[in-house]
Amino acid sequence: MVHVPSLPARERLVLAELSGVAGRYGTGVDRDVDRDQAVTAVRAVTDDPVLLGIGAGTAMADPLGISGPTVQLLAAAGADMDVAAQHAAEVRARLERQGVRYDRPPP
Repeated sequence: MVHVPSLPARERLVLAELSGVAGRYGTGVDRDVDRDQAVTAVRAVTDDPVLLGIGAGTAMADPLGISGPTVQLLAAAGADMDVAAQHAAEVRARLERQGVRYDRPPP
């Protein structure tokens, strides 16, 4: 779930679609597809480095630590990884306030 209430509704919808596409190609059913094809699919959703960075940050904050391939895909698609690190810290803090425990250090 991507939670960025400060963004306009249109950008939140793009993030929702991006989350699905990046997850499908990163760790889901299409994870074995050629990387160039996966990057093209992600960029068909958005090529905005900030939105890609927010998506990468959400994946970086995954408490199970299984979303590394999704982070790598979004980085390859042009994610702003400074935005990703900042968003990951925000998501991680929000999850920890809700009682989610991390057994690994932050990225």
